[in-house]
Amino acid sequence: MDIHQVRPGMICHTPDGSGYVLEVDVKNQLILVQREDETIPFQVHLSELLEELD
Repeated sequence: MDIHQVRPGMICHTPDGSGYVLEVDVKNQLILVQREDETIPFQVHLSELLEELD
C-alpha cells in the first residue's frame, strides 16, 4: 500500500488490531490509529499495515 492511499477516516488493520486512521505523516510514513475500544491512539509505520482479507 502506498502512503498516499491512506486517508483519515479509513479503517486499517495492523498487528495490534484494527482502527480508524486519525492522521497520516507522509514524510515519515507514520499513521496514527484509534481503536474503537481504546482511548489512546497508537502509531504504526506504513510497513506494519496488513492487507484486508476478503
